[in-house]
Amino acid sequence: MTITEVGIYTVDDLHAYREERPNLVVQLVEGELVVAPGPSVEHQSVLGELFLILSAAISASHKVLPAPLDLRVGERTVIQPDLMVVPRTVSSGQEVEEPPVLVVEILSPSSRGIDLVRKPEVLAQFGVQHYWVIDPLNPSLRVFQLTGQTSTSGQVVVGDELFETQLPFPVSFRPADLIR
Repeated sequence: MTITEVGIYTVDDLHAYREERPNLVVQLVEGELVVAPGPSVEHQSVLGELFLILSAAISASHKVLPAPLDLRVGERTVIQPDLMVVPRTVSSGQEVEEPPVLVVEILSPSSRGIDLVRKPEVLAQFGVQHYWVIDPLNPSLRVFQLTGQTSTSGQVVVGDELFETQLPFPVSFRPADLIR
């Protein structure tokens, strides 16, 4: 279950909250603290498989960074995507402060609303061109792409269907293969 702490919180509040609750995933989305339990084994298995696929597909000028690592989207938004593909020039610091080439979230029962509704909005405002959401319970991939200043949901690939893309880099996989 995800809990949203209503109020206008800051990055300092986020860090203090995390210190008090180190076993929870705490993010700041447009001034609201979003608190969720840690990931499941299934979630982390999908994360590991996708990490390997993306790492093999990207060019030498990029790298894949897994959670937990903060993405600072603004003064009132700090999120922890499951995976980010960033330029190799991102090499130090406690958070990523520039738009990644790709952001990937793996749905959990507690994160559906945030990952499918709120995060596409804040990532679009930040200029993230490519955002993917993986559903491990019903193996599928939903692709969001920045169009103007809006992140629009387009392609949905289910089960054993092959997902192939050239953007942001050439890669292909089947959602079902991520959970086997």
